[in-house]
Amino acid sequence: MRSRKSPAEADLSESDHARLFPSLGVYDARRDLWKLQIHGRVFREAKVPLSKRLLLRGLKKAMKASPEELASETFRQRIGGFLARPVRGKRIVLNIGGKDFRLRRRTRRNGSFVASIKVTGAWLNTVLGENPIADRSIPVRLIRSNAHSQDQGHCTSSIRPIEPIGISVVSDIDDTIKYTDSTCRQRMLTNTFLRPFEAVGGMAQLYQNWKKQGAEFHYVSSSPWELFEPLSELCQTGDFPAGSMHLRYFRIRDEMFKRWRPIRRKGKAGIIAGLMIQYPQRCFILVGDSGERDPEIYRILAKRFPKQVAGILIREIPDHTIEGKRRDKLQTLASGTFVRIFKTADELNGIDLSILARRT
Repeated sequence: MRSRKSPAEADLSESDHARLFPSLGVYDARRDLWKLQIHGRVFREAKVPLSKRLLLRGLKKAMKASPEELASETFRQRIGGFLARPVRGKRIVLNIGGKDFRLRRRTRRNGSFVASIKVTGAWLNTVLGENPIADRSIPVRLIRSNAHSQDQGHCTSSIRPIEPIGISVVSDIDDTIKYTDSTCRQRMLTNTFLRPFEAVGGMAQLYQNWKKQGAEFHYVSSSPWELFEPLSELCQTGDFPAGSMHLRYFRIRDEMFKRWRPIRRKGKAGIIAGLMIQYPQRCFILVGDSGERDPEIYRILAKRFPKQVAGILIREIPDHTIEGKRRDKLQTLASGTFVRIFKTADELNGIDLSILARRT
């Protein structure tokens, strides 16, 4: 993936906005190489077309928002990404660990760009220094254009190499670490667009304890990539461990605001299954909530990957408890998978991840 051409071929203009999302590095033992995953998005401000104006009108009606709420800075910031126009066909050049790489493919129709850059272990160790890989990440900077390759228009992020063997915590976001109230459409939209994001008490401290035990973290949500910044800010201000974030794209014709619900079984299961396939020797702890389909999704994954899913932890939401067949099916998993239904993070403080990993 490394370019043989000049990185000055990047053609992002001053009017183009870009976002780089934190990503992962995967070790390829067969080739003795590391694959650095790249993911980002390019968009620009533009006149709002009729389709989005109708969408916006429907959102306002669904939230029953007051004029003051719609004029708030919170709403303007949250809705801004949805009203921006994605930019396709842009050449992307990145500086990774001090070296320039030009991506082969230009941005897609939805403005996104995805790539995998192969590097040697020797290069990676030189960039990361002497500390263990678990304590380090690789800085990534997007180069905008020939005329602005060194200006203030940089977009930065990081790539975190994940060792082939270890423990990964896959955490849902909505109603697991962030109060969303996804079982009620109006309250869900109001909490998403009009209210400050609020972390679920005790979950950050719990995850920090697990980080000290050597766990890596992957945050999975049905929220669109347009909400990456406030979600990332919540994780930072809430003191959640750094980790990869896996959100989703949507199209206007999908009537996203009308049907917005956490990722359906196929989408969410596919994201997590992809992580397990990328890291076949790692053990996974799946953390979710009872509001939607997390228990069912995690159960399917545990049956598909019995040697990797070490634990399933479900936060029980007061107005959407796990009862009857839902609870029974979850509890009938093979003995190698630890299952716990909890209401507060304190109930999980005694869990030793290394012991769970040995169960698989």
